[in-house]
Amino acid sequence: MSKKVHKVVGKKAPAALRLRVAEHIESLGHHRVDEYLGWCRGHGFEPSTDKGWAQIATEARAHAQDLERRRLRERVSRDPRRLIELVFSGELRADDARASEWHAVVERLQAPSGSDAGRHSLKQLLQKVAEEADFLGESATFGDHAYPYVDGLIALHKRRSQWIRPLEDWRPASHNRGKQFSSLARHLLARYPVPVFMDAAWLRNDADADRFRDWFVLIGSGESARHGRAPIAVTKRMAHAFLQAPAHYSIEAALRWGQVHALGGDARLTEALVATQLGRTFEHDDFWVTVIRFFIANPLLDRCHVGPIVDYLQHQRFEARVVFVAPGVRERQQPPQPNLSMHGRTADALLRQVERWHADLGRGRGAGRMEWETSGIAGFELETGTRGRKSGKVWRIRELLTAAELTAEGRAMRHCVASYAGSCASGRCSIWAMEVESHDGLEKRQTIEVNRQRVIVQCRGRFNALPTPQDIEVLRRWATAERLMISGHVD
Repeated sequence: MSKKVHKVVGKKAPAALRLRVAEHIESLGHHRVDEYLGWCRGHGFEPSTDKGWAQIATEARAHAQDLERRRLRERVSRDPRRLIELVFSGELRADDARASEWHAVVERLQAPSGSDAGRHSLKQLLQKVAEEADFLGESATFGDHAYPYVDGLIALHKRRSQWIRPLEDWRPASHNRGKQFSSLARHLLARYPVPVFMDAAWLRNDADADRFRDWFVLIGSGESARHGRAPIAVTKRMAHAFLQAPAHYSIEAALRWGQVHALGGDARLTEALVATQLGRTFEHDDFWVTVIRFFIANPLLDRCHVGPIVDYLQHQRFEARVVFVAPGVRERQQPPQPNLSMHGRTADALLRQVERWHADLGRGRGAGRMEWETSGIAGFELETGTRGRKSGKVWRIRELLTAAELTAEGRAMRHCVASYAGSCASGRCSIWAMEVESHDGLEKRQTIEVNRQRVIVQCRGRFNALPTPQDIEVLRRWATAERLMISGHVD
């Protein structure tokens, strides 16, 4: 027993009680009084060593409950079926599932919703998945987002009135988690093939998710994708091409794939386009269709220019700007060319305009003295090689928080990142610089865009060059450390 603990507890209490309090403190796993007092505060007990027999007994019971909860946490991480039972009985909370993969599951299931019969059938679905598959606590990535599979199961359950086959007949034929979820969705809702990227309809919870779920059921019933409630009009050729889009695409990117191919474009152009905002949104689509036709009409235009051209056109036609015109005084200005049209434009002329825009950005024109709050994501530092020798390098990723920093980054890297000042100030994204310091000095490597969903959506080097394998490795380590996702279009 710690003499220090025994010496300070309950000095005015009888010797037997002082000894019992000291033994009690150590039985709770504490060897210092300040640790014990902190435990008391955390459990709502009086932070004092002057305790009576009843108080000691109450605290001992609380400690026993802590131990039982700890054992419970360890058990449920190894037994998903037990976890489901405890969640639906109300005995398990999200904080009890320490493993990150189970925390999301418990968090989504612990709030009671629906009738008792509905809760019971949801429990049966989850237990069936726990018996037959491995994906219950995992996530899937489509486009720029990662989605917990449990959200997909809840969404599938809400459509149980449309199930066409009994749940108990489902047996996955693959050990691949994505294929297991795909087979479940198709077993329950599809008689005809449905492209894999449509699985995201069940995992998403945004405003478009429900109509995409309708679309999944429609395609699975053998109907044409043309008849779904798409964000844009879908032609027969477009519907056919849409179904051929790559499996890892988001539904929006697949729709853009179908549109570009129906207009006569190829996979290379589509890949370049979906890596821009056009892979995520269909806002102002009438205009952007004219841009797509422009690219198709200029097949010898190097596709590395697609991203910069899209950024330029977006900025010129649609981006209203908030500019600091005096210290503390902001002014909202209209887009530079709100009536910009692609009619009569040539590739050479457009490239010259983009180059002049880049030059203006490099000189800091239009950005004023804008600055913004940090995104809350931490930077990153990594040492490679041997410190003190020529092989030693220090890699850093740091956030850019002012228009002046974006301007300097764009000037050094010869790209248009300075145009992102408004997006950073509004919180739509954050911009980061990857640099490496070595025996030869400081080298700028990549400029990185992270969207508000904590997904790395762009990573470009000097003159918009793609990242090297070494850059990607550093990027992955940062993403792991900060729990960021990396878009499939980055590498």
